[in-house]
Amino acid sequence: PYFHKLGDGFRSTTALKGACLTPKRGLNIMNCETARVLKVTNNSGIQPLSFIVPRKSDAFQTDIFPDSASSEPAHTAEEWWKGSSKGPVLQSLDPKKNGANGATMNGGPRKTLMSVSSLNASLKKAEARIRYLEGKLDAAKISYDKEHMSD
Repeated sequence: PYFHKLGDGFRSTTALKGACLTPKRGLNIMNCETARVLKVTNNSGIQPLSFIVPRKSDAFQTDIFPDSASSEPAHTAEEWWKGSSKGPVLQSLDPKKNGANGATMNGGPRKTLMSVSSLNASLKKAEARIRYLEGKLDAAKISYDKEHMSD
């Protein structure tokens, strides 16, 4: 009963160097995100652009998220070489059926990503610990390969 204009377009003053679409299984489907473009710029790095269908319900929307291609191969290289032309293995995007409880859509554990600043902080902490331990080794006159330790 309601119509919403979805194609307002995207306008930006930032120059575009390149762009790519993320796979369906990488979208925020519970927020009704139907597409995400990763825009590569000169100065700002990568900017994600989300396309969201407005919905009032927070339930999974089967009409805009049909089964999608999974990360599982449809057939082996040998089967393909012999001329097999199977369709892709499909998976449900519904979190109740797939991807719930901290698992990814293909069943593996979800990877936790760290920001660059937290990685740098961890690296500085590890380097300080290495310097401390090398000092202990030097004080105890225990030899170690210093050349490979400083890489």
